[in-house]
Amino acid sequence: AYPMYLRAGINDWGGISPVTLDHINPERAWPQVRALANASAEVGFTLRERLCLYPEYVDEPRFVRSRLANRMHELVDGDSLVRAEETRW
Repeated sequence: AYPMYLRAGINDWGGISPVTLDHINPERAWPQVRALANASAEVGFTLRERLCLYPEYVDEPRFVRSRLANRMHELVDGDSLVRAEETRW
C-alpha cells in the first residue's frame, strides 16, 4: 500500500526507526526502513531521514535550544534533512 499513500500525497512517514521499538503502538510494528525506501523509489521518491524536528523549524531559535543548535546543524544538509553520511539505515 506504500505507493498508494505516496501517490495520494503523503510526505512524511512519521517516526519510523531501524534501531528502536515502537513504544507508542507496539502491536503494529514499524515498516522495515529498507523496504519503505525501495517502495518509495519505485514510484519516484527518495526516502530521507529528518531530525525529530521538521526541516522548516531547524533554523528557528524558538524551537531549538542554543545548546543543541550547533549539533543539529552538523547533522543536516542544505535542506535541513539528515546528511546521507549520518543516516543510520
